[in-house]
Amino acid sequence: MEITGLTSKEVRERTDKGLSNQYAAHKTKTYREITVENIFSLFNLITFSIIIFVITFYIRNNDERLLLDSIGILFIAITNTGIALFQEIKSKKALDKVNLLLKREVIVIREGKKQSIDQTKVVVDDIIEIVRGDQIIVDGIVIGTKRLEIDESLLTGESIPIEKSTGDTVLSGSFCVSGNGYYKAVKVGIESHANKVTNLAKKFKFSLTPLQKRINFILKVLFGIALLLVLIEILVYNLETTHTYTFVEHIRKIATILISLVPQGLVLTASVTFAIGVYRISKIGAIVQKLNAIESFSNVEYVCMDKTGTLTENKLKVHSINSVIPNEKAEMMLGTFAFNSSEQNATIKAIEHLPKYSDAKYINEIPFSSEIKMSILELEIASQKRVFVFGGYDILLNKVIEPEKEKLESIFHNQNLSIYRNLLFGEIENIKLSEISQEELIGLIAIKPFCIVSISDTIRQDVLDAINLFKDNGIKFKILTGDSPEAVSAILKEIGWDVTIDEMTTGTQLDELNEKEFSDVIFNKTLFARLKPEHKLKIIKTFKSHKKHVAMIGDGVNDLPAIKQADIGIAMEEGSAITKEVADIVLLKNKFSLLPEIFDEGNKIVNSVNAISKLFLTKNFLVIYLTLASLLSLLDFPLTPRRVSLLNIFSIGLPAFIITLKNNNTHKCRNFVKDVFSFVLTSSTLMLVGTYFSQIFISKFVSIPKPELDMALMTVLIILSVINFFIVSSESGERKNIYYIYGTFLIVLFVFLAGIKIDTYILNLLRTFYEIIHLNFKTWIVIFILTALISAILIITHRIRERMVTNK
Repeated sequence: MEITGLTSKEVRERTDKGLSNQYAAHKTKTYREITVENIFSLFNLITFSIIIFVITFYIRNNDERLLLDSIGILFIAITNTGIALFQEIKSKKALDKVNLLLKREVIVIREGKKQSIDQTKVVVDDIIEIVRGDQIIVDGIVIGTKRLEIDESLLTGESIPIEKSTGDTVLSGSFCVSGNGYYKAVKVGIESHANKVTNLAKKFKFSLTPLQKRINFILKVLFGIALLLVLIEILVYNLETTHTYTFVEHIRKIATILISLVPQGLVLTASVTFAIGVYRISKIGAIVQKLNAIESFSNVEYVCMDKTGTLTENKLKVHSINSVIPNEKAEMMLGTFAFNSSEQNATIKAIEHLPKYSDAKYINEIPFSSEIKMSILELEIASQKRVFVFGGYDILLNKVIEPEKEKLESIFHNQNLSIYRNLLFGEIENIKLSEISQEELIGLIAIKPFCIVSISDTIRQDVLDAINLFKDNGIKFKILTGDSPEAVSAILKEIGWDVTIDEMTTGTQLDELNEKEFSDVIFNKTLFARLKPEHKLKIIKTFKSHKKHVAMIGDGVNDLPAIKQADIGIAMEEGSAITKEVADIVLLKNKFSLLPEIFDEGNKIVNSVNAISKLFLTKNFLVIYLTLASLLSLLDFPLTPRRVSLLNIFSIGLPAFIITLKNNNTHKCRNFVKDVFSFVLTSSTLMLVGTYFSQIFISKFVSIPKPELDMALMTVLIILSVINFFIVSSESGERKNIYYIYGTFLIVLFVFLAGIKIDTYILNLLRTFYEIIHLNFKTWIVIFILTALISAILIITHRIRERMVTNK
C-alpha cells in the first residue's frame, strides 16, 4: 500500500484553521494553578483565620497592639506566599526548560516522504508511523498494520495488549508494544482522548518520599500540639480568679502560640530545597520530571535495572555467525530477513549489513515482543513462500528438529558461545502465517536451523564506578533482564562484577514459586534472567510490599510496567518514547555516571532539610516549653506575634536561607528522625533552662521593669538560636567558615538594632513594629556572660549527643 499523506498546502490550511496538536500537555502546574494553590493553601487559610481572630478582638478592645499584630501576621503570610510563588515558578521554569531538551518527535508521511516533526506540529489527517515503543500522540484510525499491538493500560488500567486492524481506533496515551503500522490523525490537541481526561497518559504518579512523609507527620503533630496548648491557655485563664496579665495579652498569647506552631516555614524551605536540586541536576544533564524525584532517589534501598541500555550502550555488533548450512547462504538469508523485517531494533541493525536476496518480497510477519522473544517473517524468495524465525537461542533450541539440534549444541559448547547474546535463525517449513494464529504457531513450530548469531554488547565505561558508589552506601542491585543468564554474567564479569550461579535465577524458575518463596528469592538473588515484563513488575511490587524504597532503571517497552510501579523510575534518553514519558528522571546522553551525582544531590536535599528541621523544630519546641512554663508560673512569656516574627527571622529564616544555598554535605543521613529529635529536645530544653536562669539572674543583678525584662529574655533566645545555627552547621562538616561568618553577622545585626541607639525613621519603625526595647549597658553585659555560659554547655552537650546518635 502506497501512502502519500498530506501536501504542504494541506498542512498549512489545517494549521491556519487551528486543527493542529498545539495544545500542550503540561507536565508541570500552570502559572494559574501555582498562584491559586499558594494563595489558598491550608497554611494561609489557617493564618487568615488567626488574623480574623485578632482583628475581632481589636475591634472589641480598640488596642493598637492587636492591629499591629494582625499586620505582622499578614506580613508573614504575604512574605511566605511570595517566596513560595517565586520558588515554585522558578522551579516550573527550570522543569519546563530541561523538558525541552528531550525531543518529542514523530514520523509523519507528507508529500509521499517520511518526515520527523515535533508532535505539536501534527495536524488533522496527518499519517503517523507507529513502531514498537512509540506512544499514540493523537486519536486516530489505523490505516495500515503489521501485527500492530497497542497497550491501553495508561488509560484503562488493562495491561493486555490489543491487536489493531485497519479501520480500528487508537487513542492518545496508549502505546505500541509489538508490530508497527500507520494511523491517521482524527482528534488532535485538546480534543484528543488523553487531554480530555486531564492528560492521564502523561500524568505522573505522585508518591510521597520518605522525607516528605516525615515532614507531614511533624506538621500534624505540631498543629495538634498548638491546638492543645491554646485550649489549656483558655481554660487556665478562665479558671483563674486573679490574672497576672490582661485579656488583650491573653489574646496575643493565643495568637502567638498558633502562629508559632503553624508549620508553613518547614514546608516552604523543603520546597525551595527541592527546586534548587532540580535546577542543579538539570545543569549536569538529567531531566527531572517529578519535583521530589531527586530526594526520593537518595532514599532508595534497591536498584533494579535492565542490562541492555543501562550496563551496556545498546550498540550491538555481530561477534560470530556459526552455521549448520553453508555460511554464505546463511548470511544471505539472515541479511534478507533483516532487510524485510519491520523491526528496527538494535539486533536487526547489527545484521542489516549482511548480503541479501534483492528479489525477496514481504508477505506477513509476527514482530518481536517481550512475551515470545522471537520474530517470525514470511517472505517470497524465487517464487517460493518461506517462513523464517529469529529469536533467543535458549528459547528456540527445544523447537529445533533432530539431528540439527545436537549439531547446534555442539557448536554452542565448542565455540564457548555462552558469554554472548545468542540468537537462533532458521526456517519453519509447511506453514503460512495467514492460516494460523500466533498462539498456535508458537506452540507448533519445528525449526530447521541455519545458524547461531552471537551478538556482543558495548560496555558502558562509567558503570562500575557508579555501582561501587551505591554499594558503599548500602544500596543493593538487582539485574532484571530478558537475556540469558550466561550472557549477562559474562557482561558483569567484564565490568568487574562477579555473580555466582547461586545468585542467578530465571523467569521460568520464578513461575514455579509460591509467594513466600518468591519474596525470599528476590531478596537473595542478584541476577534475574529470561524475564518477561510481568516478572519485572512483580519483583518491584514485592519489594514495595515489604516497605522497601526501590528504583527501576530501563530503556525499553518491556521495562515500562516496572518503571511505572517503582518509587522512582529512571529512563535513558535513547530509550523508547513511552518509557521516557512516564519516567521520573531521564538521563540525557544515556550517562549512567550521572546517577551518583543525582544520589549526592538527593543527600544534599535530605541533609539540608535535616538541618532546617533542627532549627525550625527547636524554635517550635521552645515555644511549647515557654507556654507550659508560663502556665505553671515558672517563667514570663516574652513572646508576642510580632516578636515571634523577629525570632523566626534570626533563628530560622536567614539561617535556613544560607543552608539551602550553600549546603554541599553529601553524606547519607541514616537516622533522620533520631538525629533531628535528639537535637531538638537537647537544644530546646537547654535553651529553656538558660532562659529561666537568665530571668533569675537579670532580675537579681539588674533592676529593670517587666517590658525590658521580656526584651532581655527575647535577646537571650535570639543569641542562643544563632548559636544553635552554629552547632547545626558544624555537624555538616562542610563550609563551616561561611556559616560562622554569617551567624556572627546575624548577632551583630541584632545587637545593632537592640543595643545601639541610633535614631532614624526606618530603624525606629522597625523597633516599634517588632517591639524592640533599648537595653542598658549593664543588662547587655549580663546577657553576654549568661549566653556565653549557656552556649558552652549547649555545644558540649551536642558533641556528646552526636557521638551517641552516630555511635562514634
